[in-house]
Amino acid sequence: MRKIIVAGEPGGSIPETKARIEEAWSANLFDHTGGTEIGAHGMTCQGQCGVHLNEGEFLIEVINPSTLKSADEGELVLTNLGRIGSPVLRYRTGDHVRMNRNVCKCGRTFARMEGGIIGRIDQMLIVRGVNIFPSSLESIVRSFPCVQEFRVIVEKVNAMDELRIIVEVAGENPADVVKAIGREAAHRLGLRVGVELAAQPLPRFEMKASRVTDKRIGLAQAHFAQGAVISNKME
Repeated sequence: MRKIIVAGEPGGSIPETKARIEEAWSANLFDHTGGTEIGAHGMTCQGQCGVHLNEGEFLIEVINPSTLKSADEGELVLTNLGRIGSPVLRYRTGDHVRMNRNVCKCGRTFARMEGGIIGRIDQMLIVRGVNIFPSSLESIVRSFPCVQEFRVIVEKVNAMDELRIIVEVAGENPADVVKAIGREAAHRLGLRVGVELAAQPLPRFEMKASRVTDKRIGLAQAHFAQGAVISNKME
């Protein structure tokens, strides 16, 4: 195994998750993005400096999803130029991206998404005024190699939003790992996060992962996010 191309889940652009996959397989990992309605539109190059957008086949825009004005960070909007049968004009992907239009070290001039697709616009968690994408939580957890699996729960406690991360830890001193994750989460997010040790093995996923449950929302629906699906199911 020399190269791995991943799609569908955002792990290929989360540095901590990417590193764990590459170490496990002893291979280089490349991210690939696309959509059923618009086709494949992004790929990681050898420079590994983000995901290039194929501007030979797409017109690329990024807008502020609230004001609809052009922005460097916001929602990705695509118009496909060469797709026969399902052309789309200014298609709002719902993907939150951060654009870099400088020439890449690989030599390509195509614009690229720093960090790939950061998350889905409608899946961003707002906890005590802090905007959090599930991919940010995965980045924190995956920086600890001893964590085998994790789950995130957001709920109201005494009228206040609370975010908890439940982790399954392998090896010795799991309590120390739990404390370290809490400190790292507080440092990166600027928010106190509760971290707990799982009382039993957490579910594994072969397809779309479902790791985030927002108990503040009563509607039963599921959304895919970078490394996670937010499941709005009441327990």
